[in-house]
Parts: sequence; C-alpha cells; structure tokens
Amino acid sequence: MKPQNDPSTARHASATADAKLVARDLVLGYRDKRTGKFFTAVKDLNLEIAPKEFIAIVGPSGCGKTTFLTAVAGLNDVGSGRLELDGNAIRGPGHDRSLVFQHASLFPWRNVTANVQFGIECQRRPTAEDRARVAELINLVGLGGKEDKYPRELSGGMSQRVNLARALATDPELILLDEPFASLDAQTREVMQEELVRIWHADHVTSHKTAMFITHDVPEAVFLADRILVFSGSPGHVVASIDVDLPRPRTRETKYTDRFNQLTEEILALVMAQAAI
Repeated sequence: MKPQNDPSTARHASATADAKLVARDLVLGYRDKRTGKFFTAVKDLNLEIAPKEFIAIVGPSGCGKTTFLTAVAGLNDVGSGRLELDGNAIRGPGHDRSLVFQHASLFPWRNVTANVQFGIECQRRPTAEDRARVAELINLVGLGGKEDKYPRELSGGMSQRVNLARALATDPELILLDEPFASLDAQTREVMQEELVRIWHADHVTSHKTAMFITHDVPEAVFLADRILVFSGSPGHVVASIDVDLPRPRTRETKYTDRFNQLTEEILALVMAQAAI
C-alpha cells in the first residue's frame, strides 16, 4: 500500500489528458442556511479516474465523499480548483453522467419500463432502438417479466435494480453511485453487490462504464472496485489510493480469500485512523 501522492500508486499510468475524471486542488463546501456560515467539506483534493475504471471512495463520516460525488454530478458548485470530465469543466448536470441514489426514488405512477425510460424521455422522444435498449437493460438487471409492475409491487432490491437500469439507459460516460445499497437488508445487499459486478461486466450493454461508488462499507468497496480512494476526515482529501488486485469476475467466494480479508483489514485501519484524527 502506497500513499496517494506517490505517482506510482496510479493503477493506470496515463497522463491527465487520458483521464476520464480529474480533480486538481479542488475545494468544495456549502453555506449553512441557518447561520450563513460557509463550511468547507473538501479541500486540496487531487485525483484522476481512468476510463472504464471502477473506483470506490471510503472515509470517515462527514469527510466530503457525497459532497464530492454531487459536485461531479453537477449538483454542487466548485469553490475553487479544477473538476473536469473528459477535459471539460463540470459546470452543471449533463447527459454524460447518471446518478444512482441511496433510495430508488422511482415514480409511483410509472411502471418498470416507464421508469427506466424516463431519462431518455428527458433528452428526446424514445426511438425503437431506445426501447430495445430499455428492454435489454430490464432483462440485464434481472427484472424480465416484471416490466408492467409498479414501484409499490417491488421489493427494495428490485427497486434498486430499476434505479440502476434507469441510470444506464441514457448510456452515460460516468455512473455515480451514492451508497445505493445502504438501505437494503444484509442479505439483499450481498445479492445486489454480486449483481452489480455481473452487470458491470456485461460488455454488450454497459461497455464497462466508468463508475464512482461511495460507501461506508469497506468489504463492499473491496469486492466491487478496481481501486479504492481513502478520504481524510473533514475537510476531505485523498490520503491513500489502493489497487484491488483481486481477479475478476468476482464471486461470493472472493470474500472468503486471504487477500480479500487482508485488503479489507488494511483499508479499514486507514479509515479508522482518519476517524481518530
């Protein structure tokens, strides 16, 4: 394990020009509506994410993980520094990004197909090709035969499958996942982790999308990610970048290997150390 500021830690030794997402000297924060005081959530943040890389971000509570993710989504203004996707400054939401929230937030009056298709409808009138992609994604996430079901008829895990399919339907350059399984029970969460691995590997539909996954669950991060970024306590910045050298595709048995447990323990120790500072 090497510190993040060692250039050799990068999983892809690519120049900034080749990176999908770049943050340089980034400062993010928000103003308290009650007191008017400005709170700095992220400071001096520097990182790069390569195309088709699956990144997980972990860190102590309040370290700015979600603030950073919402800034990448274009929902948070940049205080100072650079935040770029494909070399272009992020100045607001865009069709090149999709966000998967902790709660599915499906439209109760729309069935599964209509919910998955919603993002496309916001961009254009759906074509026959779009409708075929929606149908393929619904099958991919394991909801074939449930196209006409409404959210009230779906379990929590099924709802998040719809949420994930909706995010993929617009064919984004970057998919952002903000603790999408945190509200699920333990058994369903395990299943959804395995399903996300399976879906992310389905090249014919998702083409290994670049992904950024926020979580408090270190074993979940190790199971899913190519690389894990550990944030410091508030204001957050990257204190370590750790390659996850577990072979893919990963299965439930991966979690019982010595290397999985070793990585989990090392990263958890880093997170706990930041929480104690």
